[in-house]
Amino acid sequence: MELIGNILKETTRYRYKKTTVHLQTKEVHAAIQQATLMKLMERAKMTYFGLIHKFDEAVISDSPLAFFKEHVPVTNYESFYEQWLKQSLDGAADIIWPGKIKYYALSSGTTSASSKRIPVSTDMIRQFQKTTYNQIIQLNKLNLPGSFYQTKFLILGGSTKLTKYGANHYEGDLSGILAKNKSLAFSPFSKPGKKIAQIENWNEKINRIVEKAPKWNIGVISGIPSWVLLLLERIVERYKLKSVHEIWPNLELYLHGGVFVEPYKEKLDKLFGKSVVYQNTFLASEGYFGYQRDMQADTLELLLKEGVFYEFVEERYFDQLRNHDYYEIPTLTLDQVQPNTPYAMIISTCSGLWRYNLGDVVEFTDNTSINIRIVGRLSHAMNSCGEHLSEANLVKGIEETAKILNVSVEEFCVYSSRSFDRHNWYIGANQRINSNHFAAVLNDQLCKINDDYASVRKYMLKAPKVKILPVEKFYEFMLIKDRFGAQSKFPHVMNEKQARDWEIFLTNSEQFQERYRRTGSS
Repeated sequence: MELIGNILKETTRYRYKKTTVHLQTKEVHAAIQQATLMKLMERAKMTYFGLIHKFDEAVISDSPLAFFKEHVPVTNYESFYEQWLKQSLDGAADIIWPGKIKYYALSSGTTSASSKRIPVSTDMIRQFQKTTYNQIIQLNKLNLPGSFYQTKFLILGGSTKLTKYGANHYEGDLSGILAKNKSLAFSPFSKPGKKIAQIENWNEKINRIVEKAPKWNIGVISGIPSWVLLLLERIVERYKLKSVHEIWPNLELYLHGGVFVEPYKEKLDKLFGKSVVYQNTFLASEGYFGYQRDMQADTLELLLKEGVFYEFVEERYFDQLRNHDYYEIPTLTLDQVQPNTPYAMIISTCSGLWRYNLGDVVEFTDNTSINIRIVGRLSHAMNSCGEHLSEANLVKGIEETAKILNVSVEEFCVYSSRSFDRHNWYIGANQRINSNHFAAVLNDQLCKINDDYASVRKYMLKAPKVKILPVEKFYEFMLIKDRFGAQSKFPHVMNEKQARDWEIFLTNSEQFQERYRRTGSS
């Protein structure tokens, strides 16, 4: 029956040739983006937000971009919610985007972050669908066998069950919103199916997928690395397999995003068994911003025509952003950014978010392309005394240390001591590791990666303190915080409250285990 697969493959090949991107200059990219901004303002000029900020004047002005920057302030979720989003959530129409916003995605954030309600307009849903379709078309360059095109797509997402609030709107996980609006043509190719996808209890959902796994012909898996790893481990253990390819021989592609995949890759490779293509995606509740076109490069291509206008803030203003001080923060456009320089992303979208601080930090890879690397989150950086360690630095330090010591690290977190003179690290690994040795090697690697860290280690910062924990401790903490699920991510860098809750959890856990050892009972 590979004939059907070969027909589908030829169809994607034809579409791939038509969608191949030709090399363009930064100026052309900037012009495309300004056209996107014009479309957004033209579409929203009769909304309450558009009227207040004079979009009708902006679109006919000599410099629409300058006008837009002058009249619309940079903002964050809390400010935008109080001033604009609250009215939209109450059911008012034409506040931030034409009509009523029917769907709001609950962003999961990290373990102690309260959920945000991110507007998802019909226009944004169409952009998600368009981008997903184009991404599938791009697979043709991999020259996969015809059998691949007859496989199923396993989406390891949150519950697709949405909650309706009166007659106003639906709320839930983004995967649920997209599933409710999924193309009928795609439905037969996706798993785990409607009933399992709606399950809210994460352990129950995983167990149901494990039960069904041998019956499915999976060619693609999509999900956050930590949860995909957990699923594959359970499948391999349940069916006594050497690798998951024993039951999914046509598995060819893993779509990942949300967190850095590097700490998980070694274990994932073993669980996959044979070679699988990893494709990185830059997708959030706020929009679909990019994906990896070149599978041989560790970069993502920024999407310019999919209903999002981008601005970029230089690193010298990062502390202002972290402190929610947006007064007179200058932004750059695509033709002004420099390669290998960190920028915070500010977005305006076809869901009515305007000059919104996304919280992600990216770097461009060269002077001509729109290829980027995700450096991390603004909030996930260590800078207690001038060390300027990005999340990417932290992940790289852990990755290199694990290689040198020949150990597997699946999770980690770090935060500053109360006196801000030391970094406290917690390493998730299910094997014996000398914590002092790990700390010494990690310190050396971070010094090599980041000159600022090397400098402050000489004069201000004490040696890092490391504690090795079973990986299960990280999962347990997320469980008690009600963050045990597909879109939830353990914070690599903890703020003061997260660190306090984490310490209380570990202390109570250790005391319980000590009592258990002494009494021999639970």
